[in-house]
Amino acid sequence: MKIIDLHAHTTASDGSYSPAELVRYAKKKGLLAVAVTDHDTVSGVEEAVREGGRIGMRVIPGVELSTRLDECDVHMTALFIDYENRELINRLGEMAACRSERNFRMVDKLKEAGFRIDRSDLERLGEGKLLARGHIGQILIARGYAGNLGEALNKYLVKGTPGYVKKEVLPPEECIELAHRAGGLIFVAHMHQIDPGDPGHCIDICRRLIEMGADGLETRYCEFDDWWRKAADDIADRYGCLRSGGSDFHGAMKKGLDLASGYGDLEVPYDFLESMEESMKIMRS
Repeated sequence: MKIIDLHAHTTASDGSYSPAELVRYAKKKGLLAVAVTDHDTVSGVEEAVREGGRIGMRVIPGVELSTRLDECDVHMTALFIDYENRELINRLGEMAACRSERNFRMVDKLKEAGFRIDRSDLERLGEGKLLARGHIGQILIARGYAGNLGEALNKYLVKGTPGYVKKEVLPPEECIELAHRAGGLIFVAHMHQIDPGDPGHCIDICRRLIEMGADGLETRYCEFDDWWRKAADDIADRYGCLRSGGSDFHGAMKKGLDLASGYGDLEVPYDFLESMEESMKIMRS
């Protein structure tokens, strides 16, 4: 089966592989295409595209955008974007400044709660690097407060825990418009994470985002079981929208999760990509 992976992260956000390393690994894994979808930044895309051209690996320029609906955090992956689009770059730059301030506030709250962490820990991770909760989680793991990233996030960095700070995000309508004005398509990512305690709410929000103008949703994802795969397929069938999918690969940041295969049973078919390309041809004709 010809497979692809349309959701992967690099060191430009919270992955452990550089953009070039990710592309080489995708080639090694036998993928026909890989999308670079770092959180709220396109800073790693140029390097990935350049490496893809050098070794003959197709790279889809992308970004994972953060938004919120019904007070639930929602992520959307924009694919086939013009990563040199000034409007997109400027807006992401504004969001990066908000993210940096949030990171410092989370660390401050943890320090006030008695954790051995302070702002200098973030500063040592590298100037100019887009840091995320995962980086703070790794510091907490190194200090013995958690055994893995999931535990660190869920115990200390989500709503109701000591280090939580609400993130400033773009409205969903703006995410959709930004992606489209940058020439791309946009998909609801890992919809089961939108409201983990309420699958019906997850599905409702996903439907509403498609009705707002999102081009589709991830119907294949590393954490989906049969129930969620069917739920996602049902939405795609109902709306006749596009399908995407990916591993959400972060390298060493998410142990046991591999590019292409996720936790072992993920397969994202190449025809997803062909449908996207056909849709873009129609839109541009």
